[in-house]
Parts: sequence; C-alpha cells; structure tokens
Amino acid sequence: MPTTALVIKVISVVLEYGMLLWLIYFVSRSVRYIGKDMRTAGKMYSSRGKASAHEAVLTVVDSDDQGQMGRRFAFLDEIAIGRDPDNDIVVPDSFVSHHHAVVFLRNNLYVIEDLGSRNHTYVNDRRLIGRAYLKAGDLIRIGFLTLRFER
Repeated sequence: MPTTALVIKVISVVLEYGMLLWLIYFVSRSVRYIGKDMRTAGKMYSSRGKASAHEAVLTVVDSDDQGQMGRRFAFLDEIAIGRDPDNDIVVPDSFVSHHHAVVFLRNNLYVIEDLGSRNHTYVNDRRLIGRAYLKAGDLIRIGFLTLRFER
C-alpha cells in the first residue's frame, strides 16, 4: 500500500507543477500580445488639434465602423495604410491588402502610392495607378474606408 500512496503523491506533484508551468506560459503569451497591441495603438495616434505647418493629416470621413468617423492621423514624412498591424493606419477590412498604400513627403509635396493592392486605391473616386500628388481636400478610398487629406 505505501507504493500506491507514493505514486499518487508523485502524480499530484507532477500535475501541480504542470499547471504552474501552463499558467506561466499563458501569462507570458498574454503579456506579449498585450505589448504588441499597445505598440500598434501607439502608432495609431489620433490628433484632435490642428496640424502644425509641417504636418499632414488624414481624417476618416466614411467608414463601416462608426467609431472611426472623424478620427485624425497626423504625420510628417510618411504614413502606411493596410490591414497588417505594422501599418500606421490599420484597416481591419478583407478588401484591404496587408500593405495597401503609403503617403509620403517628396519635395515638400505629399504623394500617395498604391503598393500593388488587389482591390486598388481610389483618389477622388478615380482608380490610382502607381503614384499621384495629393492636395488639400482630396478623398482617398481604401476598401470601405474614406480618408480626407489635409495639410
């Protein structure tokens, strides 16, 4: 009988340590994902004030997600738009490519470039092929999201 008690004790200890290791693994994975989400949220900063003279702003004017309406994304040199979390503006829409488009500063003018997306980028309801210069008030449509360019 003492052998049975010893076996039960060993199994109990193994299960306790197994649960402890599983809990440590779960917490470490959770912390990693939360950190990743916080970094992504930090990139998607929203500017409610006026843009500075050296800054451009993309404002959400139409979206499936009503919570996004009016959201402003200020930037200086470049802003990336797409479905992948490493973009500056993340659009969780299946019609948006992982890396869909980019707006960048070139010779004091802002240029938008479609990055070979499958469902295209539209500027003022015209399909963008390659690159185009942006001017204040231009509307950029990517999937079901429409942004107004302001400078």
